[in-house]
Amino acid sequence: MSTKDFPAPAVESENEEVPTSRPSIFSQPRGLITLSATEMWERFSFYGLQVILAYYLYYSLSEGGLGLDTPVALGIAGAYGGIVYISQMLGGWVADRLLAARTVVLYGGILIMLGHIALAVLPGIPGLVAGLLLIVLGTGGLKVNTTSMVGELYSREDSRRDVGYSIYYTGISIGAFLGPLLTGFLQPEFGFHIAFSAAAVGMGLGLAQYVIGMKRLPAVTGTVPNPLPREARVRASVIAVVGGATLILGAAFGFINFENIDTIVTVIVVVAALSYFAVLLTTWKVDPHERVMVRTYIPVFLSSLLFWTLLFQLFTTLALYMDTRVNLSIGGVTLPPALIITLEGLFATLIAPVFAAIWSKMGTSQPEPGKKVLAGIACMAVSLLSFAFLGGSEGPVNSVLVVLIAMVLFGVAEIVVVPTALSLTARLAPRAASAQMTSLYFLTMAGGSTFSGFIAQAYSPENEGLFFSVVGLGSIAAAITLYLVYRALNRKVRML
Repeated sequence: MSTKDFPAPAVESENEEVPTSRPSIFSQPRGLITLSATEMWERFSFYGLQVILAYYLYYSLSEGGLGLDTPVALGIAGAYGGIVYISQMLGGWVADRLLAARTVVLYGGILIMLGHIALAVLPGIPGLVAGLLLIVLGTGGLKVNTTSMVGELYSREDSRRDVGYSIYYTGISIGAFLGPLLTGFLQPEFGFHIAFSAAAVGMGLGLAQYVIGMKRLPAVTGTVPNPLPREARVRASVIAVVGGATLILGAAFGFINFENIDTIVTVIVVVAALSYFAVLLTTWKVDPHERVMVRTYIPVFLSSLLFWTLLFQLFTTLALYMDTRVNLSIGGVTLPPALIITLEGLFATLIAPVFAAIWSKMGTSQPEPGKKVLAGIACMAVSLLSFAFLGGSEGPVNSVLVVLIAMVLFGVAEIVVVPTALSLTARLAPRAASAQMTSLYFLTMAGGSTFSGFIAQAYSPENEGLFFSVVGLGSIAAAITLYLVYRALNRKVRML
């Protein structure tokens, strides 16, 4: 990666005005509603697919699935999420060098919708590959740039930023709940392909409202901050063609397959993260003060990676756990396992505006960001520890109530950690690398999804107690260590 990948730093005056039109809800910029709604529908479609993806992969052909081995299916489910978030790097680079961010978001939404349509109408492995590929490319263009454009609504020191990101994440939470709720209901009743169709409709609605609301976005989102020279575009095109051909040939000759895709994604995440930090810490376009902020971001990055590894257990380990180990009968009604996982999104949706109001009321007296992240991870770790004591190795465990409590704690953690991490990413980002810093954050989601697949392959009912104990206690120890490192580094930032 070249230092030329980053645009030149912008000049910011001390009295810089918020780059938007008149405010709207909660005195926030009007464009926040457009971006929040767009991301809500994107998450509706994304999580609507992800909550049933593992089941689609390992359910038998007679059940409407693909009949893959369970460990392979869980690895694929985790790797798919990882690839989606890796694609954020490409989406951020395209918005910085080739096309305006608002345009990239539009094209990304179109690709996502086409991907879900492919899953709905194309049977078997060809439909799976075509659909997931289109969704990966589309999400790479849409998600990172909607998040980045939220940051463009505020000046660097605008005190409304944290509340704005909380409102934005409320939209994410609503989509993350409603999408799985609908597909989780449709899949048992009407089959996987009808459920995939619902995800396509959701993204179509998101595209319609985005087109209507684009005019509310700041003018800067319609420009390319650091356009790629014509000769460099030719080089980039050659690299894209060679890269695509390499992937196709690797799959054709078996070097890339369902069994090793999670390992490949892990290597990509590690190399990409190290490359990003190396560039940020060495390029002349990042000044010495900003380098201190980048170093402070390292424990934030690792904490976010840990958080997403735990949260994405919902779609790997806990998806299998709910399907095979939990008695889901309540009052004679058996609930689909996807519905239980969906409840985490419901609780997050209900909790999000509460925390947004609390942080807004507390203002500068609210807990420091590091403590918020630590508390959120601890909530999730305690939830997983509880699963270690629920039952033996045979038959379903009578644990619906405990599982529901765990989903509440997961929801609290999500609402506390994610807006905080997003805000820290924006605050600690060098001026010359805003979009790429956001892409670096999304690498934590890529790694977390992939690692969740790895971890899931170590789970079995026979080692259930040990599995959840190690994951829970290890997470607490890691979170405390990272918080102490963050606090020490953040002290240096305050001294500058």
